[in-house]
Amino acid sequence: MKKFYAFITSMPFAAFIFLALAFSMAIATFVESSYGTPTARALVYNTRWFEVLWGLFALNLINNLVRYRLFSTRRYTLGIFHLSFLIMILGGAITRYFSFEGMMHIRENQAANYILSSDDYFYAAYEDQHKESKVRFSEVVPKQFSAKFDVDGRNVKVKSVGFIENAVRKAVPSDSGQPAIDFVFAAPGGQGMQSYTFTRGVVLNYPGFTAGFESGDHRMVNFFMKDGALFMRSEVALEETTMASQETVTLPPGDTIAVKSMFLYGFDDFRFLIRNFHPSASFTAVKNQSETNENAVLVEISDGVKQQIVPVYGHSGMAPDTISIPLGSGKLKLAYGARPLYLPFSIYLKDFQLERYPGSESPSSFASEAVLIDGERNINRDIRIYMNNTLTHRGYKFFQSSYDTDEKGTILSVNYDFVGTWVSYFSYFLLIVGMMLSLINKNSYFRFLAKKLKNISVSAVLVLGIVGGFSMSASAQGGAEASLPPIDKSVVEEFGQLWVQGVDGRIEPISTLTSEIVRKVSKSSTLYGKSPDEVVLSMMAYPEIWRTLPIIRVSEKDLAVELGVQGKYLAADMLFDSNGNYRIIDEVRAAYAKAPAMRNRLEKEYIYLDERVNICFMVFQGAIFHIYPRERREDTWYAPGANATEYTDGDSIFIKSGFQLLIQSINDNNNEDAVQLLKAVESFQTKYGAALLPSPTKRNLEILYNKVNPFKRIFPFYLLFGTLLLFVLFVNIFRQKPLPKFFKYGFFALIVILFLVHTAGLALRWYISGHAPWSNGFESVVYVAWATMLAGLIFGRKYPMVIGTAAFLSGIALFVAHLSWMNPEVTPLVPVLKSYWLAIHVAIITASYGFFGLSMILGVLTMIFMVLRSQKNAGKVSGFIEQLTTINEMSVTVGLYFLTIGTFLGGVWANESWGRYWGWDPKETWALITVVIYSFIAHMRMIPSLKGAYNYNFASILGFASVLMTYFGVNYYLSGLHSYGKGVADGVNPAVPISFAVLAGLMLWAYIKESKYEKKLTE
Repeated sequence: MKKFYAFITSMPFAAFIFLALAFSMAIATFVESSYGTPTARALVYNTRWFEVLWGLFALNLINNLVRYRLFSTRRYTLGIFHLSFLIMILGGAITRYFSFEGMMHIRENQAANYILSSDDYFYAAYEDQHKESKVRFSEVVPKQFSAKFDVDGRNVKVKSVGFIENAVRKAVPSDSGQPAIDFVFAAPGGQGMQSYTFTRGVVLNYPGFTAGFESGDHRMVNFFMKDGALFMRSEVALEETTMASQETVTLPPGDTIAVKSMFLYGFDDFRFLIRNFHPSASFTAVKNQSETNENAVLVEISDGVKQQIVPVYGHSGMAPDTISIPLGSGKLKLAYGARPLYLPFSIYLKDFQLERYPGSESPSSFASEAVLIDGERNINRDIRIYMNNTLTHRGYKFFQSSYDTDEKGTILSVNYDFVGTWVSYFSYFLLIVGMMLSLINKNSYFRFLAKKLKNISVSAVLVLGIVGGFSMSASAQGGAEASLPPIDKSVVEEFGQLWVQGVDGRIEPISTLTSEIVRKVSKSSTLYGKSPDEVVLSMMAYPEIWRTLPIIRVSEKDLAVELGVQGKYLAADMLFDSNGNYRIIDEVRAAYAKAPAMRNRLEKEYIYLDERVNICFMVFQGAIFHIYPRERREDTWYAPGANATEYTDGDSIFIKSGFQLLIQSINDNNNEDAVQLLKAVESFQTKYGAALLPSPTKRNLEILYNKVNPFKRIFPFYLLFGTLLLFVLFVNIFRQKPLPKFFKYGFFALIVILFLVHTAGLALRWYISGHAPWSNGFESVVYVAWATMLAGLIFGRKYPMVIGTAAFLSGIALFVAHLSWMNPEVTPLVPVLKSYWLAIHVAIITASYGFFGLSMILGVLTMIFMVLRSQKNAGKVSGFIEQLTTINEMSVTVGLYFLTIGTFLGGVWANESWGRYWGWDPKETWALITVVIYSFIAHMRMIPSLKGAYNYNFASILGFASVLMTYFGVNYYLSGLHSYGKGVADGVNPAVPISFAVLAGLMLWAYIKESKYEKKLTE
């Protein structure tokens, strides 16, 4: 037994646990993406074996706290944050086994005193016998419930044998059933013909239309049975159309109508028909391709001789409908769904409030004005619950989660986990304190590495400064510039300063929108040497010229071939034939008709091309520029030429024709009148939109940001200086003479200047957007580049190779940020992201990626040095290998601390925003996987068989794959709640497998060379 205990508490077994946890969680994320969350929970997250893994991890932690005396005066900081993980596991166990959560739905002017559990339950009962079990059904794992009942002396077994997600009820004639109507309905602006099944008492409520089957009066259409036949009575006149001959008869309101199958009935734009009527029917479940908000559990009822399959309908988070099945002398009752959990108080909803971004359907915030009523404690007080502002009462915590589509009801998520939450929060506090103290504790391993780095004797390697230029040109085509009349700079500048309401409702300078238009249409930042402001203004002034110019990007070669395009650009006129017909209309319609997941690359490109063409014509007509404010905040601003009846005659005429006069002035080269007209538009905006407009300072800074485009300007220089620095360092490894110090400091100064510009760009974007600049894909990659350079400057003050590596990696990251599938637009935040916890959580966790990226590149450099090491240069190169490996360890340590702290602070954000500090979402799961993998890497030195420079650098390279998966993989390939990127990555770029193959070859070569070198040392 002692040997077994020693084995399961050993460091090698701890390493196995790390890898087993990482592997199992990784598999679960892919299972969730393919088969849904219930399947992932049933197969991994909620299993006993997964709990055993965490239990073994906790046991190993306890043993190592004692074995390595982590609470001694020298190591107490390590003891604190290792203890925090034990407390964290305890908090998670309390939450898992003793807490619960659910949803509370309240309509305005109504009260609720219960919630529906987030867990699903299956209930079976016969007479006084009953069984209820918590279940997580999925189509992969349907067999989760079984029970036995004594029915008239017979042993009857009830068990689930199948599960149908998105089920629909199909009526089948039966002698022992109930009447059923197979009803098909279409509403104006709806999703086409929708099927419904009516049984007695069922009502269809739709805005402008209600129908029911013997469900009482006051329905627009009432169905009822008479002598076994189906009749209806309508409160409105109906048109009855014969499907075969298309003959139409008008039926007056109030008449009793004998319903005919497959006849079309309708009024206004509503249509319905009765596909079938079954006087007596039972129901079976069939799978529907679209979402139905109803699932079916297939239940087998067997007494050993006879058996039957019965569908039981329900859905997660919804109250169950109990069905009764005659069985023996009694009835078997079955139900599936959420369990109602009653509270010792109630909440009355007075008013639900929803605010949208100006001119947009996107919600800016929503809130519930309510009353807390607790008779036991004599409480009756007004409360307001909104996103990131919760209500806590008697251990229950309420969060604003969602709302009804008619905006007359609220949905609150409710969490009961006071003890588990605060135990977890306490562990997070210990984690942060312990990790931060470990960075400054003179006896910690991190400080040991810092001292070791100082003692490593490596000849000073300095850098030869090379002054070079690097310019990038982003122009679609050349040679057509002569046909474009220039526009005076004063007119262009005044135009760029106007305010405009963007597509997402954000109020921004036109300069921002023009940049987005040019980038969207041409995938370039300029066209024909003109700024985006001049390009767009010229497109409005001279549309007949721009229609003939090849400015629309075609990204897919196959599409370019089909359209007969030479190169990557086409003109708008090329997409119309001589009769003005749109050449690609059929292909576009076919592409839109397919579900997004079913579209191939060519079909997606047709949609993108159609979007670019439409943008061009909206610019030609001026319809894309919503520049005239409305009186109500939520209304969309007027575009030039609109019929603005809400304004006085003078203002209305100005909106109608002002821009036409502007275009005429530009065509006549009358610059003074053009400037005056633009100033008049600016005065109009100030007069009617003063409450909405940002400050002039913010406008000017945003225009400056658009013109400078700081991140695109600096990344070529990051790459240039980083590459040159590394090249010179490699050359000088084999030289003995040090270079003058001013070369070293000159290069250092140049990179610091780039870093300061990078920092200023982030600060400027923060001020412009009003939120921390790491809330979408573009921003987070830019921030990763910044954190990488910061890590390089921290660790590389005395080591130029580290600075060169960081500069090169930052340049690569910024290059990736400017790829076509990244969206650099400044966008407003969705309500859940309006939290200071977002800034803290994302800043820390994303900064860790910079340290891990630096670690990966250092690992690659070390592999290169191992390949280059020979007997002649062994002394010098070995010193470099030791130096880089030490810096690598320090970088991994800081990155691991940041990632761990950031991940669990994300739990605080989640808990304060929607009431769940851990939900096994793919993003947070992959963050935890990365924590586990880098914890394994950090502890490799404690396992004799895994020690050594090669093994450590090998692991630091492979470990970065988990970072890539956490960021790119989850954001662009897996499903989940987190997504920073609006773009979609269509498959894997061929450069990725090529890069992996090159890295694999390098690591294999380094392994062979290192093995030979170590063999010679032992001879």
